[in-house]
Amino acid sequence: MFRTVPIIFLLTALFAGCTSKETPHPPLTGPWLAGDHHVHSEYSVSWNHDVDPPVPKIGGHGAYPISKNARMAKHHGLSWMVTTDHGGQYHAKLNLEQAYPSVLKARRVVPEVIQFFGLELNVSGADHASVIVPHTDDEADRIYQLESQFDRLGADPNDPGADTVERMVEALVVMKEYSPPPVVIANHPSQYALEGEVYGTTGPADLRAWNNAAPEVAVGMAGAPGRQAATINRDGSKRTDRSRGNYEGQPTYGGFDRMTAELGGFWDAMLGEGRRWWITANSDSHRHWSEGGRDFWPGEYSKTYVHADRDYDSILEALRAGRVFVTTGDLVSELYVSVATEAGDTAGIGGTLRLPAGELVTIVIRMRDSDRK
Repeated sequence: MFRTVPIIFLLTALFAGCTSKETPHPPLTGPWLAGDHHVHSEYSVSWNHDVDPPVPKIGGHGAYPISKNARMAKHHGLSWMVTTDHGGQYHAKLNLEQAYPSVLKARRVVPEVIQFFGLELNVSGADHASVIVPHTDDEADRIYQLESQFDRLGADPNDPGADTVERMVEALVVMKEYSPPPVVIANHPSQYALEGEVYGTTGPADLRAWNNAAPEVAVGMAGAPGRQAATINRDGSKRTDRSRGNYEGQPTYGGFDRMTAELGGFWDAMLGEGRRWWITANSDSHRHWSEGGRDFWPGEYSKTYVHADRDYDSILEALRAGRVFVTTGDLVSELYVSVATEAGDTAGIGGTLRLPAGELVTIVIRMRDSDRK
């Protein structure tokens, strides 16, 4: 069932000073593909440091084989997903030699789900970010290079620049020279904000620096972070000693990070500066809540929809271009927003429309109720 909501208003402050019109973008039609860019497998490991070199404990952090994650993603309606393991100082080699062959296997076992090989980078000067590399013959080598050179936990502890925003900027400069370049999305940006603090480990200055350095690579942040099942007990009852998303100091607003959810806050500021900065939703799946974890399966609760063809390149470019909407709880399965001027110029989600200050525009929002429970 589609619902149509027409909204007519004057855009004055937002378009102040804009005097030229860009080539119009037609409103979107066609398929929306649901996905998840932040999924951990058994190759997000812990380590036995009693031996030298340390030995990885497979399943020590993430719980499940990549093929199982892909099967559950398919079951919960996803068309694409990204495996984003991490694991510290010695993880890059493990990721290359063990995780990547498992991704190749999972692609054969569950071909219905487009599966990117990615990385959750321990970001220098900030928290975490999903790195999604294009599907190429050298995708595994790209991930190995980035994790080996720029993962904060793998850096030399005596390096004074190892944990600085400048090191992340260096990484982004390297990434933007890849052809085609990756996409980087900041994960759970306010998760470690302490009570009374406005921001956590990842702050506005960090994200602006990322976007300044590589605006086609660093394109957004998790608006609805994962680990939303932290408040569910194994038997399905509500758990009251935890907050959704593990946001203990600054709880989410209905499951959304305050950097996204606050009216006039950080996300509004980024858009007001003219930045193409998008939000996503993900599971951050490690272990399912029914098995004592804090997570939903990929796609079980949170989905990032992209307007794209069913192939790797199209999905990645849709993320980069902002042809995206997010949902939790399967409330909506399609969303179309069109903006039209009196002269007939139009734009849809991810599009750009320039017009004189004070010109009347019409915005129409159409959404489809999901047929899922």
